[in-house]
Amino acid sequence: MTVPHKDDIIPTMRKNKIICVILTVAILAAVSIAAPLANEGKSGLYARSIEQVLRCESDQVDIATAAIIISERWDDLVSGRQYLQQLDEMAIEIQKRTGGAVNSQTIKIMNEYLFNELGYRSVAVADNPDDLFLHTVMDRKSGYCLSLSVLYLSIGERLGLPLYGVVVPGHFFVRYDDGRIRFNIETTSKGFYADDEHYRTNFNVPNSDDRSIYLKNLNPHQTIGCFFNNLGNVYLQNENIEQALNAFEQAVHINPYLAESRTNLGNIYLRKDRVEDAINQYQLALNINSKDAKTHNNLGNAYNAKSWLSYAIQSYDNAIALDPNLADAYKNLAAIYLVQNNPEMAHIKINQALHRWPHDADL
Repeated sequence: MTVPHKDDIIPTMRKNKIICVILTVAILAAVSIAAPLANEGKSGLYARSIEQVLRCESDQVDIATAAIIISERWDDLVSGRQYLQQLDEMAIEIQKRTGGAVNSQTIKIMNEYLFNELGYRSVAVADNPDDLFLHTVMDRKSGYCLSLSVLYLSIGERLGLPLYGVVVPGHFFVRYDDGRIRFNIETTSKGFYADDEHYRTNFNVPNSDDRSIYLKNLNPHQTIGCFFNNLGNVYLQNENIEQALNAFEQAVHINPYLAESRTNLGNIYLRKDRVEDAINQYQLALNINSKDAKTHNNLGNAYNAKSWLSYAIQSYDNAIALDPNLADAYKNLAAIYLVQNNPEMAHIKINQALHRWPHDADL
């Protein structure tokens, strides 16, 4: 038997050692990649109806699952599991790039991946009902403030990031808040940072109290409640009044202090000739946000339907004071003054409106 020379043994040992190191690194990398996502085991993952989602404790809700259930209700051709799997894969890709880190720096990598590499963007005009739904956002890689934020939150919950939905009048965004570091994330601007004062100034955020949900971190149930408000508007665009009613009632039930939901529910009640219910919703909405000119105008319409004309005039005047460019309020005032046999005041209101909109055929 030939005994190997020591010079032959040492290179072989080194080679084997290198192979072992490579295998160890590969195994560790595979383990890292295969690490469970942060939402694994949540009961909300196994919900099969939105009712089941809403019965979950808030920390057990999986926002993506809830959004996909709503997508499947909207379009029965949607295969929800496909989209949830895609979200998992996106989260795993971000995990790989961060080495599993879960901190504020993860947001930079997530923004780069979503907005620059994958090309997610904000739609120019949110006038397509499909822009709300998570499956459509993922298919088209586009959406608006709420739908892009739902996508962002869906990935964040899989990574274990401390992300929250935040609502202000007419807008929705995401906030990172780990108790020490807090900043806002504009999903319509590639994750751009904007401070709270930006939203107070540009979105007329009402003065908050303990009950208000504006500019506060929302829990998953409250985020879903905001989604229901927009879902009601989508059904309304499609003239599905009963589904719109159900969505707005659900939105109000979840977020009783979201003024927009109460206004929208009031609009449906007025359309269904439930005038007193409409008045109640408008008044509750204005208790929350007294600066909403359109709600004042709609309340005037409800008073008008009850022939409470002096109350209607006051509501229309309030609307114009808040928004001098609200054409409907001028028209509504002129119509009431004509009913009251006061053509002089009607003429004044029409002229005020014509000064702003000289080509308005109705005027």
